[in-house]
Amino acid sequence: MQRCFFSLSFDAAQQQQLAACQPVAQYPDALWHPPANLHLTLVFLGQQSEETQRQLWQDALPLLQRSAAFELCFDHLAQFHQAKVLFLGLQTEVPALMALQQRLSALCQPVLTGPQPEQFLPHITLARKIRPEFSFRQPAGPVRLTCTEVGFYHSISTVSGVRYLCKERQTLV
Repeated sequence: MQRCFFSLSFDAAQQQQLAACQPVAQYPDALWHPPANLHLTLVFLGQQSEETQRQLWQDALPLLQRSAAFELCFDHLAQFHQAKVLFLGLQTEVPALMALQQRLSALCQPVLTGPQPEQFLPHITLARKIRPEFSFRQPAGPVRLTCTEVGFYHSISTVSGVRYLCKERQTLV
């Protein structure tokens, strides 16, 4: 069993653009995500068997092969207070992103365990253990990225922190 998720995949140059938005000097005690870990989760699946993971990927492929690339514009920093997470948020809702997430979520619904968020809030986690006094939206970027790939990832715990490993990826048309 491995923790896994569907996510938008960003190339190294895009990850560096996103990492440039991390206000590290402002919050030196936070746990900052390295650029290679920056991604936008579409559906978090939790612990799943290898068999279930293979089946989900196979079931998702036709949906992904019909999905078009789209652009996102990240323009602000905000926080999930309870989780103490600092994230980079989107300027506006992107219909293509929302539709892709909803279709993947519906596909995965039968295997999801535990509580799921009531509403999908597209974001990129930049840091964890951010001080709770960060309670307002701050401008950042803007960072415009063309999203051309969806990946199937595993979350791997290491001595130096969590690492996200892309097992499968599909290019959007």
